[in-house]
Parts: sequence; C-alpha cells; structure tokens
Amino acid sequence: MKAETRSGRLGSILLTGGSGFVGRHLTRCLLERGYEVTALDQNLGTDSSEGVTVFQADLRDPRSLLGLPRAWAGVIHLAGASVPSLFNNAGPVVQNLEITLNLLDHLRDSRVLLVSSCHVYAPSSARRKESDPILPQGLYGLSKQLIEQVATHYQGPLDVRIARPFNHLGPGLRPELMIPSLLRRLSALAPGDDAPVLMEGLNSTRDFIDVRDVASAYVAILEAGSPRERTFNVCTGVGHTVEDVVATAMGLLGHRRPIQFKDRLISPDDTPYLVGDPSRMSEATGWIARHSLLDSLRSMLQSLVL
Repeated sequence: MKAETRSGRLGSILLTGGSGFVGRHLTRCLLERGYEVTALDQNLGTDSSEGVTVFQADLRDPRSLLGLPRAWAGVIHLAGASVPSLFNNAGPVVQNLEITLNLLDHLRDSRVLLVSSCHVYAPSSARRKESDPILPQGLYGLSKQLIEQVATHYQGPLDVRIARPFNHLGPGLRPELMIPSLLRRLSALAPGDDAPVLMEGLNSTRDFIDVRDVASAYVAILEAGSPRERTFNVCTGVGHTVEDVVATAMGLLGHRRPIQFKDRLISPDDTPYLVGDPSRMSEATGWIARHSLLDSLRSMLQSLVL
C-alpha cells in the first residue's frame, strides 16, 4: 500500500470507537507498536495519550467528516451499538449500518478493518469456520451481517478486511454484562456460606477471548500484506461453559458453592454452543491467543472496584 512505511508496517491509523472497551486496549497496543493514532470521537474530551490525536465528528452526520483526511494507512472501525441484549428494535441496526456506510463513503485508498461478530453464524454444535452458514438469531447479529454485505460493495476502492470476534473478557468490560456483574456478586459473598450461586441464563459454551488478544489480533489482520481471505475469526478455539467461568472465579476468590442455572435465554442471540476455529487467522498472520480464561478472570478481579 502507498501509505506503508519502508519497513512494511503501517503508519497512521484512524480508530473509531477508541474510547470504548476494546478501543482503549487497542489504542494502547497500537501505541506500543509505534503507530500514530487518530481517534474519531463525538467528544473532544476523550482521554488521549501521547501519540493520539482526537478528531471530533459524529459518524451519523457525513458533514462532520469533511475535515477528516480520506486516505489512511489503516482504519479500524469499532464504533457502534455492541450489546446484543439491547437490540430490541430496529434502531441500533439502522444506526450501525448508517455510521459504517458514512465512514466507508468518506474513505479513499485505505486499508480498513470492519469489526463484525461471531453472532452472524447459524446455530451449530461444531466450531465455527469462516465458510460456515450465516444466519443471525437476533438483531445484533443481523446488524453485523448487513455490515459484512455492505463491505463487498467497497472492496476494490478500499482494502476491506472483516474480523468476527468471539466473547470478550478483560478489565473495563461493561459492568452490566454477565461476567462483570457475576464477578462483583461473587466478590461480595460471605466466606463459609454454602448457598448456591444462581445464574439467570443457560449453561452455554462460549469461546472466551481476552481483550488483549483481541487487540493484537486486529493489528495482525490490518498488518497482513495481501491475505487470500478477507474474513477472520478472532477466537481461541477452546470452549468453556458458563459453569467453568463461575467455578474458576470462585476458585480465585476462595469460594466453594454449588451452581444452579435457570436455563432461559438472556437475549435472542443466545445459543447453547458458540466456539470458533482460529485456523485461518493463525495461518494467515501467525497470531495466536496468549491469555487463558484464568488470566482474564484474574485481571478482571484485580481491577474490580466494589
């Protein structure tokens, strides 16, 4: 690409959604690797560190992008509604599609990473591969499927890659989500009490991946020169039940209690088994996940403020 440095690494990166959970970790990862980062945000008050420039714009309004350069060495698009349980009407679907279209319409001669989701896949009891059937079960997954379809229209004028991340873990995860709220609840348990830990949803199996690994994966996808494929699972390939998560967290906290599930869906995207196959990603980029479930839960508990 024209915007690459002589060393072959990317130069200046545009990041949308940089103030979010993944965005903060990704910004740190990019800066540690020597990149200059421009964070596109609605608020000038966004916390920025050395090496980060904040460009104030609202992706819902194309006019606010007029002062933004059109060509970038790399663009990572994280902005958008991202909690599946909040997709109870078409509003977030339309918004996610609108802001992506506005961004892609603005860009020229750029390498772009669009962040999709594992929730685009049809239900299955096998590890999902990128070539597997697509059939979202909820509106969140539908919004991501539509973004993937839109990307094909821009492939050519732009070099568009797609990441399908699986379930994230790590410090800074939204506190109302299942695992952060679980960790707060477990941390508040009285020692010696043997009452069961009650769980609202299914004892489903998920591919939990540390946000630090997610960040390094996004950089690896963006850095890949000319990969044969353009869509990549970002996952560990290892499934853990929710019961595994609860038991591991209790072990870190020194609790021993039975675990009971109400076995009901939390959101339309919920499914009994959702684990990815990372083979394409590792073969194309050499990336592998380096943090275990234990690592992730320990870091989350260490950062917990009750």
